[in-house]
Amino acid sequence: MRRRGYHLRSVWRLPAAPERCWEVLADPAMTRPTWWPGMSAHGVHVSPDGSLGSRARLRFRSPLGYSLAVHLTVTGIDPGRCATLAVTGDLEGRAQVQVEADGRPGTTLVRVLWDVRTVRPWMNLTGPVLAPVFARAHAHVMAAGERGLTRHLTGGDATSPAP
Repeated sequence: MRRRGYHLRSVWRLPAAPERCWEVLADPAMTRPTWWPGMSAHGVHVSPDGSLGSRARLRFRSPLGYSLAVHLTVTGIDPGRCATLAVTGDLEGRAQVQVEADGRPGTTLVRVLWDVRTVRPWMNLTGPVLAPVFARAHAHVMAAGERGLTRHLTGGDATSPAP
């Protein structure tokens, strides 16, 4: 069965300096589940230098009732700016996180790019019809991450619902 490819892009505007955003996003201890609703992390392994080769298994809960398990491994890094990750598990391919100042003091743009293919048979089978639904579910999960990180950066409660 043919695997369906997805090129997904999210842009987050965050209320903190790029250095602070990078510090949180690149945290080798993988503390993202503390601020990202619907995400859990397991099997976190931090490489000796804290970057290349670090890996974790993440599970994302979809608003549609299914979850996806992905294994992320850091394969490239430009500290403070960009991390590239190999993606395996229910999806395979690569992801990239780019961090940059957006021109306003204390505000950062984060671009999250996914270039992946689905592995699960039911997703490959239904992909021709459900691809737009899967893309909207992805956007929902990513928006929850942006809201959670915004609350985390501003000292809000990451577990409270977004307005």
